[in-house]
Amino acid sequence: MISYIKGALTKKGIDYLIIENNGIGYYINTSFNTLKNLSEGDNSSVFTYMHIREDILALYGFSTKDELDMFKKLISVNGVGPKAGLAVLSTYEINSVKLAILKDDVNAISKVPGIGKKTASKIILDLKDKIGSIEELDNIDISDIGYADTDLGNDIDDISMVLMSLGFSQSEAKKAIEDIDMSGKTENQIIKEALKKLNR
Repeated sequence: MISYIKGALTKKGIDYLIIENNGIGYYINTSFNTLKNLSEGDNSSVFTYMHIREDILALYGFSTKDELDMFKKLISVNGVGPKAGLAVLSTYEINSVKLAILKDDVNAISKVPGIGKKTASKIILDLKDKIGSIEELDNIDISDIGYADTDLGNDIDDISMVLMSLGFSQSEAKKAIEDIDMSGKTENQIIKEALKKLNR
């Protein structure tokens, strides 16, 4: 089993990255949070999880051990596969996911693309006793988080950074997102919409 991969980050996509190690390029599925933390061309290290099924062999990787651990917890929930786990971690920061679970916030979790209220309820039920307490959350101001009422990923600067990390200029990124109606949309949805504009 592969615990982590370290090497040159040769390419970043919308939901994956490629790291070259000893002449081998590893295709690694990942979250927007990890993509924002890594820069193309740098030597990078990602903690990995290998998903093996009868017809699937795929690598998932994250820039921090905490994100990998949260991903493993999410996919341990019945009905939550790796794609759904990535969607959660691409929509919210780890602490925001934990807070939503600890607050029994079905609405916040069900805003994630592909996650309905039934699955969100399962996530809360299965993980509430496995992620610590609200007091243990680091670097988070609960009064400012705005979970359940706003989409935490809808930060224009963060969205611009993701687009720029994919090779677009600042002006291209700004132009692509300025006409998008962001209300009720996650960062994942906004970035995909912007990419459609940029790739026309």
